Amino acid sequence: MSNIIETVLVDSDCIYHAQYNNTDNHLTLTFKNGGIYEYRGVPSFYWHGLFNASSKGRFINKYIIRQWQYKKVA
Repeated sequence: MSNIIETVLVDSDCIYHAQYNNTDNHLTLTFKNGGIYEYRGVPSFYWHGLFNASSKGRFINKYIIRQWQYKKVA
């Protein structure tokens, strides 16, 4: 079974783009400063919330950062 990955460019001062893997619920955020972080086990509800949020940075700070286990990829 192949992974289903969605990627969107994010209109944000600090985030370049976001990617979500529907198979394992990993959310990968690429920040404009070059940092790439993978957040594990994030339900698709939050992916859709990020996609629809008027402020992507505010959404990520409130619902993603420090809420989910993560690892720095780059």
